[in-house]
Formats: sequence, structure tokens, C-alpha cells
Amino acid sequence: MRVAVVGGGVSGLAAAHELLLAASGGGGVRVTLYEEEDRLGGCAARTVTVDDGAGGCVHLDLGFMAFNQVTYPQMMERLEGLGVEMERSDMSFSVSTQLKDSGRGCEWGNGNGISGLLAQKTNILKPSFWRMVREIIKFKNDALTYLEDHEHSPDLNRNETLGQFIQSHGYSLSFQEDYLIPVCAGLWSSSSEGVLSLSAFFVLSFFRNHDLLQLFRYPQLPTVKARSHSFVDKVKGALESMGCRIKTSCRVKSVSSFGGAGYRVLENDGSEETYDSVILGIHAPNALKVLGAEATHDELKILGACQCVQRDIYLHRDQNLMPRNSSAWSAWNFLGTTSRGFSVTYWLNHIQKIESVRPFLVTLNPPCVPDHVLLKWSTSLPVLSVAAAKAYLQLDQIQGKRGIWFCGAYQSHGFHEDGLKAGKAAAQGLLGKKCELLLNPKQMIPSWTEAGARLLVARFFNQYISIGNLIFVEEGGSVFSFGKACDKCSVKSVMRVHDPLFYWKETLAWQKPILTVVSLFLTREKAF
Repeated sequence: MRVAVVGGGVSGLAAAHELLLAASGGGGVRVTLYEEEDRLGGCAARTVTVDDGAGGCVHLDLGFMAFNQVTYPQMMERLEGLGVEMERSDMSFSVSTQLKDSGRGCEWGNGNGISGLLAQKTNILKPSFWRMVREIIKFKNDALTYLEDHEHSPDLNRNETLGQFIQSHGYSLSFQEDYLIPVCAGLWSSSSEGVLSLSAFFVLSFFRNHDLLQLFRYPQLPTVKARSHSFVDKVKGALESMGCRIKTSCRVKSVSSFGGAGYRVLENDGSEETYDSVILGIHAPNALKVLGAEATHDELKILGACQCVQRDIYLHRDQNLMPRNSSAWSAWNFLGTTSRGFSVTYWLNHIQKIESVRPFLVTLNPPCVPDHVLLKWSTSLPVLSVAAAKAYLQLDQIQGKRGIWFCGAYQSHGFHEDGLKAGKAAAQGLLGKKCELLLNPKQMIPSWTEAGARLLVARFFNQYISIGNLIFVEEGGSVFSFGKACDKCSVKSVMRVHDPLFYWKETLAWQKPILTVVSLFLTREKAF
């Protein structure tokens, strides 16, 4: 069987890999992978080298940022299987809203505890700010209840918008303008009005899985140490070793039926080849464009509901797109106004542990062109509308019905894990197999008091462990690492925390916390 996989991003790579694994087991599958760019990986693999300001150079990863076992179980398994080395990062975030006179209306962050939360000193005297803080705690509980109800009862209505969810739960204007809308608008490049029309289920799921429901939660998450191109190079090598034919700088113009027993893939230069089946690992609008007049009614209806927006991204050193107060600087920084829109800036020095006197920043959808631009590129992002959420549930109506399969991150939240899962599922479906995906482990989400206790424990171990390495791995994959293994002490201890009450026990036993850890471990209490 000859199969064409169109699109060399995460979805296409995953689909090709699954097909070739079947071929290596005697499946008789021959795969050709098409990619219009001159490299594989899509937006998941972009590494650049820039001047570090001290006579050297630094490698910046513009693809992967950070991920965890809760959000990325398939990706974690793939990276570990390929032997990709990881390092720890965090997922702290800040919000900076601007007034009409360009001054900051409200600014806070969760990466530096209370000092970050009160980075703007006037917040202490604002009743609206403290109401927002209380409502963020309430929002976490409301969101978790909503998700638990909908995940355990699929028949419940998932057509509710985020705006309807906000209205039904009575959240204040400050909560919306200084927390929820900036974060959502920055993440999905949406207007303030557009945020309210997003699917409540999709948005709340994303917030839960990416630690955005927490005020003082900034776990250390894995990121690719040698940058994303190393991961893609390993995948490419694995595909080629299994006989995959890879065609880069090759744009597919159309896919059309051929003689009633296959498909003709027409390239932009006019050359063409025939295949038994095709997997389209590209955005839904691009898939419809490639299919042209042959797209069926169901394909037009379902894929047409999965819209994308084109956004500009800048790598730069303009600190005006970061919080004014340095104590609020975080891994993710949301800045803007409800009238002009919001942008999100990733602080690469912090995320990728880059030691440089220069700040390296990546901003999506900035209000104006930043100063000190190092690189500009564009990307397409899926719109997480209610229509798209409904279309995702109807994909089975078009998958493989005429020998064509569809995959892409647009089939869920729009992130790398979603693309990998979709590619794997499409390949397994083509092979007539049931796709066995790894289940997302349940994330341990502490109460605000337990989170405060964890913060105290983390500060204690950060202060007193100077050699050797103690690591806490929470249920769901969040990791906290203290100290560092070295030549003087190569000891590395890993403890799994299954219950946030562990942090209370540590706090209450403040005079002997290390002995308490050992005691709990030896007695195998519930916390471990």
C-alpha cells in the first residue's frame, strides 16, 4: 500500500512514523512525506542562533516552550523513546493591563510569590484587585467542577461559550479584564469579544492542564535541552531508516481521485504521483483548498468549522513588551488593553535557562512592531470556537470514508500534543487498528492553603540544599527540583507526591523538614 502524508509538522511526522512501524512489522506500507518548507517540524521546530551580547552566541528555541505529563503524555513518550535530553523550566505568568494614557492599569505575576502578586504596590489598596484574587480561587473550583461534570457526562451540553460561563457564575469586571480576558486573548490571538465566544470546555481544559488556574503554582516543567531541531532531526533519521521518502520544499497543489482506485497528488511544479491513500496533516482550511471541488458536503461542513487566524511572531529584545516591574517578569507575560487587544511575550532567558546580559523575548501578536527585532515570522492558529468543538466530535463522519484521512492540532487545543495524537490516530485508523492513546494522568491541584504550604517548603529546600539533588514529582507530572548533583555529591533522590497534604506536614514539622521527608518515605504514608 502506497500512502502520501501531506504536511511535515508534528501531525504528519507522527502519522508517517506510525505507518512505518506497521511496515517494519510486515505491514507492507510505503510512505512519502511532503513538506512545503525546506525543513521538517513546522512551527514545532525552529531554532535560531543569535549574538549573546558578550562575544558569544546562544541557541534559541522558537518551537517547544515547555510541557508536562498531564498535557503532553504522547509527546513525552516520543521524546523519551528517541533519547532526547530534557531540562527543567517553569510555567509562571504575568498580566499587565494598560490604561488609555499608556500607563499600566493593573500589573501582577505569579512567578515570585507575594512580591510578584504585589509587583505594583498600589494593588495593595485596590479592593477590586483583592476581589479578583478571591475570584481566581473561586474560578479554579468552578472550572474543575465544570470539567469533572462534563468529562464524566458526555451528554451534557458542550456548546456553552466562555462568556456564558462567566455570566452564569457572576464574575466581576476586574476578574475578566485583569486575568481571564488578557490570558485568553494573548494565547489565542483573539479580541476581547472573541474571547467570550470561545468554547468554555476547551478554554477551561487548557487552563487546568497548563497551570493557569493557580496563583502560586510555578512547577518546573521539561523542555528540550538541545532545542527542538534536535528532536526533529532524530525523527527524520528514524523515518529515513525505515524507508520513508521525504520531499521537502515541495508544496502539494491538489489531491484528486484517480481511476476510482486511488489518488493523484499534484505538486506545485506540475509533477504528480498516485497513491492508495492520503493523510492530510495540514490545517483544515488548507486541506479543503487541496481537495478543491472534490471535497464532499460533510468535509466542507466539518472542516469548514475549523477556522484559523494568521498571526505575526517576533523574536526581539524590546522590554516595553514585558511588565514594568521586574518582580512580575514571568515565563508567559500577557500585556495590552481590552479595547486594543492583548499580546503574549515568552521570556526565553527564563524558560530555556539562557545566561545572557540581553533579554530574548518572543511576542505573539504585538500591538506594534517591537524594537530590536531579531526575527519575524508568521503562523496559523486554530480558533477554539464552539463550532470547532462540535466539528471535532463529528470527525468520524469523514475520516477514511473515501481513503483520505485528516489530522492536525486544530482537532483539539492547537498544541503539539494535539497534533501528535491526531497524526497517530489517523495512521492507526488507516491501518484498520484501534488507536491506543496514553491517558492524561490526573493532575494534583492543591487548595490555596496547600499551595501556600508548598511555597514555604520549596523556599526552605531552595535555601538549604546546596549540593546533591532532591526532586519532588507530583501526581500528574509537575516537578520541583532542589539543589544540583555535582562532583562533590552525585546523590539524586526522587520522591513522588500523591497528596498535597504532604506540604502541610512539612510546614508543621518546620524544625526538621528533611527528617519528615525521610520518615514519610519510610512509613509510606499516603502523601507518597
